[in-house]
Amino acid sequence: MDSSGGAGRGRVIARFLLPKIAQCIFVVWATYTVAFLLIHALPGDPILAALSVKGGDATTTDPEQLAAVRARYGLDGPVWQQYLTNFLNLFRGDLGVSIATGQPVSEMVGRAFPHTAAVAVFALLVGFLGALGFTVWAYIARPAWVRNVVVQVPPLGIAIPAFLSGVVLISVFSFGLGWFPASGTNGFASVVLPGITLALPTGAIFFQVFSAAVFDAGASPFVFTANAKGLSQSAVVFRHVLRNALLPSITIIGLQIGYLAGGTAVVETVFSRDGIGRLTVDAVLARDINVVLGVVVVVAVVYAVVTLIVDALYGVIDPRTRTRLTSGAKRTAVTA
Repeated sequence: MDSSGGAGRGRVIARFLLPKIAQCIFVVWATYTVAFLLIHALPGDPILAALSVKGGDATTTDPEQLAAVRARYGLDGPVWQQYLTNFLNLFRGDLGVSIATGQPVSEMVGRAFPHTAAVAVFALLVGFLGALGFTVWAYIARPAWVRNVVVQVPPLGIAIPAFLSGVVLISVFSFGLGWFPASGTNGFASVVLPGITLALPTGAIFFQVFSAAVFDAGASPFVFTANAKGLSQSAVVFRHVLRNALLPSITIIGLQIGYLAGGTAVVETVFSRDGIGRLTVDAVLARDINVVLGVVVVVAVVYAVVTLIVDALYGVIDPRTRTRLTSGAKRTAVTA
């Protein structure tokens, strides 16, 4: 009975996860395909464009030399052949060779990724905790006009551009107080200001979703019952309201990863940090299509994996999903 129950539970979990894994693979494939087609639909020869940026008037136009350069960077042959070759190389971790630097793109991305991941994780944590604090404050604030003022504060994180908030933070905390470095990638201190700059819009988005879920949960019958039983306000908020409002905030973490990937381009440029965003900006300016395509694929993989993890957590966190999985496992065990 136990072995059949375990096997049935395994089949139910597999039925729950396999479609999401397939969706994850589809997202990566579709992102690579669209990015590849868009890049190769641009007018002009990508090799000539990149070499002209790199060498200026010294750029060679000899057909044989250009053919050798195209073969070196994997840009020779028909477009469909380049598409298939580069796509199959992805499974070996080969993202091609940078036209601008001559280095493997996978190594360039590997060096830049930890710096961007540190800022993104810090921004997610600060943004989530900040949104949680403002949400609780707004929920318990009395009278109503105080609540109305509190709910208007977090959206300022989106209204103020990241480059402006970054410059203000540098002026105050680097040049004024001298607490944190204004640029560089050395140590945790260099992560704080770029992380806060990214956390402002990230926290604003968290707040919009989280506050709506909290106020909906606060108007639910179980909260009315908890208040009628005489529970303290803190018990009602933390045991009942926040617990039921947590799920929508977890849902948008995957979307936030996509936003952070784009936001780091501005932040890393403002703070002169090494990272994926600055690598992308430099690649676009140098017309290095291999690096641009490699970064897009890596960001798509990170986004797809985070979304897969969030979907998998639904089976643990969401009681409705957990009950459906448990019921499915029991039905499978009874049938067996």
